[in-house]
Amino acid sequence: MPGGVTGVPDAEGERAMPAIGLFEVVLEVADLAAAERFYRDVIGLEVAARWGEERPAVFLAMGREGFLGLWPRETGGARAIHGGRGGAHVHFAVRVPRGTLETIQTRIEALGVPVEGGWEFGPGDRAIYVDDPDGNVVEITERAKLWDGRPATE
Repeated sequence: MPGGVTGVPDAEGERAMPAIGLFEVVLEVADLAAAERFYRDVIGLEVAARWGEERPAVFLAMGREGFLGLWPRETGGARAIHGGRGGAHVHFAVRVPRGTLETIQTRIEALGVPVEGGWEFGPGDRAIYVDDPDGNVVEITERAKLWDGRPATE
């Protein structure tokens, strides 16, 4: 699709508005402070926003325009927009620059966090996996190509 994504046709053949990126993912966590420490100190994400005591939550930056939200159960549900709350299990991937995966794995292991590593999905497409304090699976991956076969950036 030269020129970018144009949207997927719906049942009537109309083009739907295309997604231009993932803005945020929110995880429901048992211990907000422990989850923040993990994603900040182990994974290396920077805190972008913090909500107040009335509705505690932390949002961490994943690149310039993507965010990972963390909040305890009481912040979600009836108090959340559209009743949002976390799931029982989540797996998501954080993409890192090519050539950095070994250094990242060494750093995480030095912090005492077990790493399942060394998965190869093709030339330049590799990943390691860690569990966060709530049992969510965090994949850390470097990619040479995207799902559609186009080259990945960096």
